[in-house]
Amino acid sequence: MRICILSIGSELLEGSVVDTNSAFIGSELAHYGVSPDMIRMVKDNRQEIVSLFIELSKEFDIILTTGGLGPTFDDITAECLALACQSELILNERAYNHMKEMLERSGVTLRKEHEHQVMLPKDCLLFNNVKGTALGFSMHLNKADIICMPGVPAEMKAMFSDEVIPYLREKYDFKEITYKDMHFLSVPESEVDAVIRSIEISSDTQCIINAGSGKVVVKLRGYNNPEIKKVSDKLKSVFKESYLGDNYTDEAKLIIDILKSQNKTISFAESCTGGLLSEYITNVSGASEVFMGSVVSYDNSVKHNVLNVPDDILMNYGAVSEECAAFMASGVKKLMKTNYAVSITGIAGPNGGSEEKPVGLVYIGVAKEEEIKVYKNIFNGDRQQVRTKSAKKAMLYLLNLLKEY
Repeated sequence: MRICILSIGSELLEGSVVDTNSAFIGSELAHYGVSPDMIRMVKDNRQEIVSLFIELSKEFDIILTTGGLGPTFDDITAECLALACQSELILNERAYNHMKEMLERSGVTLRKEHEHQVMLPKDCLLFNNVKGTALGFSMHLNKADIICMPGVPAEMKAMFSDEVIPYLREKYDFKEITYKDMHFLSVPESEVDAVIRSIEISSDTQCIINAGSGKVVVKLRGYNNPEIKKVSDKLKSVFKESYLGDNYTDEAKLIIDILKSQNKTISFAESCTGGLLSEYITNVSGASEVFMGSVVSYDNSVKHNVLNVPDDILMNYGAVSEECAAFMASGVKKLMKTNYAVSITGIAGPNGGSEEKPVGLVYIGVAKEEEIKVYKNIFNGDRQQVRTKSAKKAMLYLLNLLKEY
């Protein structure tokens, strides 16, 4: 079975709107062990859309389109499908009543122009739209089922999940597969790859590795549950310190939940990351219950005057040093009166490095009670990559400390 996603809309090709619908469809189809064989984009041009419907329907079994179902002059998907199928366009009563009800609910007056939206191919199959005014519809052409959905992401997602997937499961016998995502924080992609290569895996099991932003995600897919368990157990064993756990995909959420369970608080002192670690934590709802605040001590005067890093430490060891990171962590912990604290100081680049202290050198301190641990790291990458890796690694060190208590 071959599947094509056809995204319709001139705005997609000119870059004013990003096509997030295709990514969503692909991720949902993955739950059933299938994936799109092709993703195409086409502008709002009758001749091109009709030609694509005819051409693609000879090659693919399922064509999933998004966009072009609205009431404006450039919403021409229904018209193009009718032309391709040599079908008559008619005012669809069910689609009209749905549109009328949704417009009235929103306080919008129904106008003659709205009828354009409900002129659909005769005998098309309809899909309900609980989020908007335009129903989805489907026609069969050559070897393909062509299913047309709205371009508005919220409408498309609801329709695809609630209407289209059940239809496809019944017609094409889609079966759900075992679907496991494993998130590993601050571990090299090559090391994860080496472990997976060492495990004998059949062709029935698919393993995908995605790396970025200081994290590696391993996606396991297949019908062979014991084999997926074998792979996941091995990865958990080898990378137990970096694995976020079966129920977490966000390291910041895990940190907050652990702190809540311990009834503890935390604070940060950041230099080269400039508040990035604080941003990650405060992106999670509920952070205010455990996160007291942070000090962005970018200049040495702030390190000294606010965090009480001694002048002789800054003069003899420098701001980027194990000693400075330790004082930063203890200083912010005392200042904020928190149970835990994290400090980050380093050289993000591209300037400021030396032979002794190269670009990418970062010291990360974690503190609890009177205990302070400082870790030396050298990160590769550009300025933003060094900052991101620093913040992610800091969360890993913090998680490992939290798990000790």
